[in-house]
Amino acid sequence: MRALTVAFVLAITMLIAPGLLAQDEAAEPDSTSEQGTEDPADERAAQFVGVRGPDAEQVPGGALLLAAYAVVWALLFVFLLRMRGLQRQTADELQRLSAEIRASGGR
Repeated sequence: MRALTVAFVLAITMLIAPGLLAQDEAAEPDSTSEQGTEDPADERAAQFVGVRGPDAEQVPGGALLLAAYAVVWALLFVFLLRMRGLQRQTADELQRLSAEIRASGGR
């Protein structure tokens, strides 16, 4: 019960703390705006400057999606083959143990 309480308090703290910190940062006044004199380099650094990049994607998303699906299907297939092998081993072991019990006369 104590661990559940600690987890609950931690979760609430993690949900509330970012909001409180954001409010504190918003409440702090900007020292450069009060003075009225701002360095042109600082002014440029605060402005948004769009970056021109390539017009087309370098790696098409469709190929990546198909590769991801292929990997998932391959892993699923390997998993199913492994489970089939383990099931066969278990069935063989069960048959062997049943035969030993019958051979010993059921004692």
